[in-house]
This record gives sequence, C-alpha cells and structure tokens, in this order.
Amino acid sequence: MKKRGFFKLYSLLCLVSVFGYSYWATSWTASQLPTLPDWKSHLIFTPGTVVASKDIYEIDMFLYAFKVAPLMTGVCLLSFCFIVGLMVYSVKKQLSYVGGKKITSS
Repeated sequence: MKKRGFFKLYSLLCLVSVFGYSYWATSWTASQLPTLPDWKSHLIFTPGTVVASKDIYEIDMFLYAFKVAPLMTGVCLLSFCFIVGLMVYSVKKQLSYVGGKKITSS
C-alpha cells in the first residue's frame, strides 16, 4: 500500500472515531431534554400542542444539545462533514482514474 493510501485510511479511521465519540456525547446530552421540567420552553420545531415528551422532534433535541454543549456538537458536525468530504474526494478521484484509462480490446 502506498503511503498516501495509508494516510487516507488512517485519517478516515481517526475521523470515524472522533465522530463516533462526539455523536455519542451529543446524543447523550440531547436525551436529557425530555427529563427537564420545562422541556416545552426549549422546543423550536416541535409543535406546541405536543403533550408527551417522547414526541419531541430529533432536531429539537439536537438544538438543545447545541445550546448545552456547543463544542461537542460542533466537533460532531465537523467530523461528519470531513468524513463525507473525504469519501466524496476519494470516489471522485477513483472515477477520474477509471475514466482516464484507455481500454482497448483486440
């Protein structure tokens, strides 16, 4: 394996690890919202007519986690964006390599 390929694989593995931990921490923080006595005051997208705290939209839980722990939530978003970007770059480079080959049949 080339050094460059090892570097891409290692950086992808590190990013997945960072994303996994930050996603876990963010979701744990977000799961605290339904247990709050004033959980209705933190809702943005969930309709105000919701009676049970189990019906809170996920986006509201994520925004609550962003209010409480903005650094961890930001790390989660950034690592996800970097993972997607690295995968898109890798696929794009692979497709340009395959498209650049001149295949002839005899």
